[in-house]
Amino acid sequence: MGVRFGPSSFEQSFKEALKGGGAELLKVVDQLLTQKPVISIGDTTITAYRRVHEILGSVLDFVAQAATDENRWSVALSRLALELSRARIMVNYQLARDQISQDIARLLNDVLDSVDTALREGKRETARDLAERSRTLIDALAVFVYRYGRKR
Repeated sequence: MGVRFGPSSFEQSFKEALKGGGAELLKVVDQLLTQKPVISIGDTTITAYRRVHEILGSVLDFVAQAATDENRWSVALSRLALELSRARIMVNYQLARDQISQDIARLLNDVLDSVDTALREGKRETARDLAERSRTLIDALAVFVYRYGRKR
């Protein structure tokens, strides 16, 4: 494994898609759905990614739904912090077990960091938009993992 000097162009595009969506989101989804790998899949297992996806997807769906109602949002914030922490633990647990690649873990942690930042800053609408874009990206990443991941 070589030395990494910074994020790959795909990882940079992924971060831009998280921030703004639009054409960059379409570009990243298209790249993940193509017939050639755009990031290192390593020994990522389908089962490990499915477990992470299930937890992270639930959190993102909850953020998107809670952010639509101001009253629900204020009550949900403490629960969201707990669920984001659990999702972060699961990503890093699967990474530590060598069940997901560093590239995949990095992308998932970027998602978690972005949502966490929006929550800490109290930006309800930003958090909702971010959760929706993130859900699209982790779903496209799931297709990528199912295509190239290790079957268990």
